[in-house]
Amino acid sequence: MKYLMAISKIPSYFLGKANLKTVNFMSEPITLGDILMPVEPVSPPYGIAMIIRKTARLLINLALLTAIFALPTWWYLARPNIDKNIIITLTVALAILWLIVAYRNQAVEHSQNAQRRNLHFLLANDRYGFMRDLRLDTKTVIIDGSNIYHFGRANGLDAQPLGELAHQLRAEGYRIVCFFDANIYFTLNEHGAFPNDHIHAPGLLKTIFGLEYDEIYVVPSGVQADKYVLDSLKHLPISFAVTNDRYRDYAKEYTSVMKDALWRKGVVLTKNGIMLR
Repeated sequence: MKYLMAISKIPSYFLGKANLKTVNFMSEPITLGDILMPVEPVSPPYGIAMIIRKTARLLINLALLTAIFALPTWWYLARPNIDKNIIITLTVALAILWLIVAYRNQAVEHSQNAQRRNLHFLLANDRYGFMRDLRLDTKTVIIDGSNIYHFGRANGLDAQPLGELAHQLRAEGYRIVCFFDANIYFTLNEHGAFPNDHIHAPGLLKTIFGLEYDEIYVVPSGVQADKYVLDSLKHLPISFAVTNDRYRDYAKEYTSVMKDALWRKGVVLTKNGIMLR
């Protein structure tokens, strides 16, 4: 690589500090899900099976609506000799069936929304469901992905700093969680990172930044990743953030997270390469 990583002694620096957050791992909870999951188990809000079911419901709904309008039209234009009472009966039956399906779809959607509301936001918007399995006894790095990407962009390196940092920290035994703002795909597209015809999906971030799927968390549209970063730090005992943002707007809400200098490390460029400050 053009720039060599210059990150050293991070594990001993963080794990050796007396005021580092501690937890008793001899008893429950063991994972982040143990802390944040509701008492009753809730199905993940996202997943292939859920997408298939939702698509099937949509297609059935569209098919019934199409049949309701197409049947009378077909009868009037092509088969006017068929008894109109039969056509009326079939059309009414299709309309009733459509109402039943629409009501069922609405009930399912309402139920899923209720489940999401019962989930902590760190879990509710986790597309791959890996956050709930994060162990509390694992040293974890929470990366502000959008922030570090913009840092790389400003220094003519684009995705390189984030990719190298993630690779090096992973090699040193850290669990990586990288949060991105929802507009990251549009930003990367504007910067020419991928063609316009590519679907906006985590696979692009995996390729561009060298991350794994279970390290990528794109927050919902309309919210910033800042709160996700800070809340993760709040609940994960052995963790720190990689970001050049000091999150001053959140200082009062997350006083316990920002009480000392251990909670974050910024990124700088030196003659030796990319370094954590």
